[in-house]
Amino acid sequence: MSLSLTILGSSSATPTAHLFPSSQWLEIQNQHFLIDCGEGAQMQIRKNKLSFARLNAIFISHAHGDHFFGLMGLLSSLDLMKRQKELLLFAPQQILDLITSYFYTHTPDPFSYPLTMTPIQPGATYVIYQTPYIRVITFPLSHTIPCQGFAFEELFPYRNIRPEKIKQYSIPVCDLMNIKKGSDWTDENGRIIPNHELTLPPPEGLKYVYCTDTAFVETLRELAGTCDLLYHEATYKSSERHMAPITGHSTTIEAARAAQMLQARYLLIGHFSTRYKNSQELVAEARSLFPNTFFARQNTRFALDRKTRQLTIDEL
Repeated sequence: MSLSLTILGSSSATPTAHLFPSSQWLEIQNQHFLIDCGEGAQMQIRKNKLSFARLNAIFISHAHGDHFFGLMGLLSSLDLMKRQKELLLFAPQQILDLITSYFYTHTPDPFSYPLTMTPIQPGATYVIYQTPYIRVITFPLSHTIPCQGFAFEELFPYRNIRPEKIKQYSIPVCDLMNIKKGSDWTDENGRIIPNHELTLPPPEGLKYVYCTDTAFVETLRELAGTCDLLYHEATYKSSERHMAPITGHSTTIEAARAAQMLQARYLLIGHFSTRYKNSQELVAEARSLFPNTFFARQNTRFALDRKTRQLTIDEL
């Protein structure tokens, strides 16, 4: 599979005996990202048989406790595991200040690993992290405090060389990278072979958009663009839509509208109010507008294949 999303928790603010608050583990282009880190996140990482050692970066959407109270314990546990690899942390400044005051007051080097902390600029849309193969954009949501969404996008910087053309023209290995980058190729007789004859376009990358605590954002398409997979909170049923703007949350129908707006292939919804005992009622309501809607149930893995764009769902 090309993209794998494991739901560690998707409950609303108050944890229950069986439900964990917001946290997700995304694997994309061999990078492993933790998105939000509610209480019990490290227990859920173990339960879902994910690798602490492979974690590359953590992204925290906002400073409400149900989205970051698991962070301090996780950072401590990684130290106890004698982690050596650098860990990147992107979070609101007040969370970084909390970490600094707790861990760094008595020592400048509290962890066995380098922790690189980068504050998220509230209310801004920008590229927060990028490699040659991945781009992460953060954008503002509409909550009771500053809150950011994230868009994770695959990048393919090079074209694919057609193997039969290498053989046909006896192209030396030293010229292959320039061809992948889009250059034409000149043979030993000075004949120019156009790049489009030698290569195929790179694959279309997958894109995952994460919209946690937020009221409906009319400009979401402008902020996040289109996507293959969208997670959008759906705290309320549409019958209680009057509550949504007051609390900075969304209804099931608003989540479905967001999926339509982003031309998503699939929609995951969660963060349901604990007043609802039957999650399928909320899923059914969203499906009335957007059929490819699924409950972001904890301990469930959603895998998206790049070639077929088909979603596979495994409950763990």
